[in-house]
Amino acid sequence: MQMIATQLINAAEPPPLALDDMALVQAAKRDMSAFSGLYQRYASQVYRYLLVRVGNVPEAQDLTSQTFMAAMQGLKSYRGQQPFPAWLLGIARHKVADLYRRQRPDVGLEMAEEVAADADSSLEDATNRRLALEQVARKMQTLAPDRAEALTLRLFGELEVAEIAQIMNRNEAAVRMLVFRGLRDLQAQLNVAWEDES
Repeated sequence: MQMIATQLINAAEPPPLALDDMALVQAAKRDMSAFSGLYQRYASQVYRYLLVRVGNVPEAQDLTSQTFMAAMQGLKSYRGQQPFPAWLLGIARHKVADLYRRQRPDVGLEMAEEVAADADSSLEDATNRRLALEQVARKMQTLAPDRAEALTLRLFGELEVAEIAQIMNRNEAAVRMLVFRGLRDLQAQLNVAWEDES
């Protein structure tokens, strides 16, 4: 089971090339219909991050929409000081904070992302991956808030340490330590959970 969780964490798709982001942003500033390219590129990344943060599908979907609406409205102010996905996830992070200010979620995290069965994967493999990912996501909710945030931005938001440092207003060494400690805590909790299942 631990091997499955490690594979899930390591199997995250590599982030799209940032090289084209600025061209897409400039095109969207001229013609908002070009924003769809940015949406297609980053929608699943933003959604995964939000799903892990809020723990339920309808709220994650709603916050994803809110994030992209805010990004469209604020696009003229984006100057490229940070990579576009970091800027976008910064907006998503603020949307989560707004949600928590309004109400604390009372539903536990049931899943972190939809795991589709590959054409060459068996249904059993897909089910095992999904169950392992759900368990990892539930355990992430029990971590210290800063550790969970840094780890979520790194694993599910697919951001680099420098980008996370900007978003969290921390230095890179502090972010590395938060991610390291978050991973250590997560691994310890998963080991206990897996030993209990045995």
